Amino acid sequence: MFDKSMWSSRLFWKLFAVNVGLSLALATALLYVVNSSQRSELNRQTEQRLFETAVVLSSHVRDSLAASVQDDVLPLSQPDLQRLVQRLADQTELRITIVNSIGVVLADSDRSPLSMLDHANRPELIQAAKEGVGTATRESPTLRIEMFYLALRVQLSPDRYAFVRIATRTDAISQRMADTRRYLLTFTLMFGLIATVLTNMVIGRIIHPLALLTRNVQAITEGKSQGLERVHSSDEVGTLSTAFIQMQSELAIRFGQLRERNQQLSTVLGNLLEGIIAVDADENMVMANDASRRMLGMSDAVGRPLLELARCRPLHDAVMKCLRTGGTVKTEFVSEGAVRRDLAVRATSLPGHPSPGVLVVLHDISELRRLESLRHQFVANVSHELKTPLASIKAYAETLRGGAINDQENNLRFVSRIEEQAERLNQLIVDMLHIARVEAGEEAFDITQVGLRSVVDSSVTQYAQSAKQKRIQLVVEPPSHRAIVVADEDGLRTVLDNLLSNAVKYTPEDGTVTIRWRSDAGRCILEVQDTGIGIAEEHQTRIFERFYRVDEARSRDLGGTGLGLSIVKHLCLAFDGTVELESVRGQGTTFRVYLPAAVS
Repeated sequence: MFDKSMWSSRLFWKLFAVNVGLSLALATALLYVVNSSQRSELNRQTEQRLFETAVVLSSHVRDSLAASVQDDVLPLSQPDLQRLVQRLADQTELRITIVNSIGVVLADSDRSPLSMLDHANRPELIQAAKEGVGTATRESPTLRIEMFYLALRVQLSPDRYAFVRIATRTDAISQRMADTRRYLLTFTLMFGLIATVLTNMVIGRIIHPLALLTRNVQAITEGKSQGLERVHSSDEVGTLSTAFIQMQSELAIRFGQLRERNQQLSTVLGNLLEGIIAVDADENMVMANDASRRMLGMSDAVGRPLLELARCRPLHDAVMKCLRTGGTVKTEFVSEGAVRRDLAVRATSLPGHPSPGVLVVLHDISELRRLESLRHQFVANVSHELKTPLASIKAYAETLRGGAINDQENNLRFVSRIEEQAERLNQLIVDMLHIARVEAGEEAFDITQVGLRSVVDSSVTQYAQSAKQKRIQLVVEPPSHRAIVVADEDGLRTVLDNLLSNAVKYTPEDGTVTIRWRSDAGRCILEVQDTGIGIAEEHQTRIFERFYRVDEARSRDLGGTGLGLSIVKHLCLAFDGTVELESVRGQGTTFRVYLPAAVS
């Protein structure tokens, strides 16, 4: 009848807790009332017993005490009185004490009267002296145990009296109370257990059908067609359960179709490169795919205003215009997020009157704009670079044609200049073709293990004469062990040649160019350090761009094409390496090439 779901039902535990709590509260209250009543009754019975004993005893001792009064002083002790007190104490199991009016003990059932202290300050005696009867519960100074005292004033003469004090141990009362509490507690526990079981059974009969019905409803909501349980009940809950089960078949089919369509739509939208955003008539975002969130740098917060999420005024204006006109709006803008993007927007109103919203399609045209910019820059740079040698060639050729060809002193010098500019033009074209092939991935590299020492020696030999002419010292600092990298040997030589060429060109006379290399954490680090003019910090981030020169006039005088460092950068990338520089204006420059080391 009961299942695990019932135990997890909050309604079950609420009803169960309320019923069990009320039962336990009533049982506890009953226990408290009965216990308090029992204690009061026991105290009353004890006091009544002591009083009756004191009355009986007072009639026995009154004559003896009255006859022994002499000169206003009661005797300190009487053997007959002591024996009487002792006999009555043995019969009643009580402690009996006879005390005169000034607190002197005349007889006591447990101690010798001569050894006992003055009792004038005992509270029960003080009360009895005033009211005739006095009671007190306290620890006995003589016996060192807690006792209940009742003192009765015995009038011996109009102005003389004594006290009969009866005492009993309170632990006897406590024991009777403990026994009573034990019986009551046992009864309470049994009552609580029975109440708990009955409550569980009653509430279970109510909750079990509801739990089954709830589970069936949840299964239908989740589109499950199996595992439904019928509620065997003839009441309203059973009827409702049957109706839900009858609905299950059709709902299962519809849920399956909706789930399949949603999965298809999510897959399509998730794999689109275009950003898709749906906005309702209140400009709140209804849906956005991953591409749109990346483009606009926004979070997936459905239901919030588009302007708050995207923080893009042109996009918001396009949506507003589309909602207002009901047509299609096209525009372009730049998103100023963490990543700057050029975006093309097409906003189309959704069908309906009035329109329920807008569908926005975003195209990232940043790469297209970048390529257009690069193309314009490339054309401008190439035109500029080609114009200079062509202008020189044209000028020298015109000079020769104008008659200088017959000038035996200068004609050969002009022809030499034409050859230099033609060679410069050829080198520029070769470098341009080289870097174009590397960027396009069309350069065929023979990636193999290359020893750095052989490449360094080859490049140093090539530039030794140029360095000697400027009295520049070429220093090679090899490591203690052989370093081998994974690269193309010709490409690596091109990298080192360009770095050495720049170092020799831009290092003044009597300078030093140092080549060193080492291995570190699976990489080889090749350094070319010079003591040249250095590179200012504002130029260091652009030094690897094509045709970029720190000093254009000086670079052209030295024969540079402006493509050497760009070739170095792209070759390093092709070898899975990197290049960086460290330079101080007027102190020199160090280029570091990081290449993957061969696994030994």
